[in-house]
Amino acid sequence: MEFFEVVNRRRSVRRFKRVKIPEDDVKKIMEAGRLAPTDATLHLWSAVWIRDDVKKSEIAKLIGQPHVEEGSDFFIFLADLYRLRELLKYRGREIVANKLALFVFAAVDAALAAENMALAATALGYGSCFIGAVQNAVYDLVSLLKLPDLTYPLFGLVIGVPDEDPPRRPRLPADMLFHREEYRTYREDELKAAYEIMGRVTRSGDWLRILERYAARDGYFDKRSDLMISVMKRLGFM
Repeated sequence: MEFFEVVNRRRSVRRFKRVKIPEDDVKKIMEAGRLAPTDATLHLWSAVWIRDDVKKSEIAKLIGQPHVEEGSDFFIFLADLYRLRELLKYRGREIVANKLALFVFAAVDAALAAENMALAATALGYGSCFIGAVQNAVYDLVSLLKLPDLTYPLFGLVIGVPDEDPPRRPRLPADMLFHREEYRTYREDELKAAYEIMGRVTRSGDWLRILERYAARDGYFDKRSDLMISVMKRLGFM
């Protein structure tokens, strides 16, 4: 499949046939993730590969995402400074005291690897979906996956044989996402147009329903931020 065809065909699939992908194909998908860029060759990410149906079912219930159970394989991507600390310790060095910048780049590394895997899955004829709801049960996942300190579960990626062909979701126009030479502020007519374009993702037709649920005061990300700080302190990031 030609590259831009793969990019255009990738969708977030939330219904899967309950069949297993051949492990050889899963390993090809994983290899695509391994070959993704990594900042300064630090390899600041890891992923826990979950193929066992019982464990997938448990995680699906914990995070409230049934398609995790339906899919063939589930990956939980981690910010992983534990391995980096161990590598430094092996040669008599200490990891940085302030780990914020490393955490940010770990999230970038993980996202790059995961997107490579999602595109590889598409190229092989499979479906995938990113799962941010991993954040709904971080403490439980730390325990269930036996995560050491300096690792943090960021998001998941479920891969499987699709049982739906969802339409492409709208995206903001390119000139709202790409700023040429310098950042420009938005006109009111552009903001209005953005709501009109993105309104198609909601039943109500009003994109504000999603924005306020997740990103407005007291929304999901307000609460998730508090939880993240709590977990990061526990796991040694702060």
